[in-house]
Amino acid sequence: MTIPKLHISKGSFKLDKIDNISTNTKTNEFCIKQHKNKNSICFKCYSFKGLDFRKNMIPLLQNNSDLLSTNIIDKNFLPTIYNIYFRFNSHGEIINLIHLQNLINIVNKNKHCNFALWSKRFDLIKQYFDNNIKPDNLILIYSNSKLDKPMNKPPKYFDKTFNNVIKLSYKDYFNKYTMFIDKKHIDNTLKRNIKKQYDIYKNDFNKMNNVNCYEKCIDCLKCYTKNNIKTIIEKAK
Repeated sequence: MTIPKLHISKGSFKLDKIDNISTNTKTNEFCIKQHKNKNSICFKCYSFKGLDFRKNMIPLLQNNSDLLSTNIIDKNFLPTIYNIYFRFNSHGEIINLIHLQNLINIVNKNKHCNFALWSKRFDLIKQYFDNNIKPDNLILIYSNSKLDKPMNKPPKYFDKTFNNVIKLSYKDYFNKYTMFIDKKHIDNTLKRNIKKQYDIYKNDFNKMNNVNCYEKCIDCLKCYTKNNIKTIIEKAK
């Protein structure tokens, strides 16, 4: 008998010291559809781009996709997590209810660990937790697909929302500022004033947009601990 073995990815860069179990974004029908939507943060999906450069990861993530979404894995074969904090879906998205049940079983097997699960699949989350109790060591984070429209109230069963805001380049800021101004009235004085305004905008961007996600996750842990912070806002990359 072949024992199913899930791949655990080591956290790096922002996720340094926070490992994760992820799946293949490129074969996830939900992700593919979202990636085609120009009004969604998924249109600029880091996973789609990243896997083009790290193709060695694709078979490992696809193996996770297949194992997690096809059958309920015997609890004896589920991984033991040796971390205090752990993430699901650094890449990918919940595929179906079987996938979600397997993740919940991993959470329940590792009660010493705090898990955070990012998802846009409110449909699957609601369908599952309408009939099941959410483990105390699991934090559900609703990943808002809309740009520049932070959600302050998480959907039912979610603990927090994760949001992205766009910081304009000087060129985009200038074009937006002068959109309705006749070009013959755009002189050097106006350009200098716009540049001053842009410098203020650039320097105060985080404060103006309530950005509270800008450091390594292990040094922050807003998403991995129960607290009063319900809205996480990050500057879109």
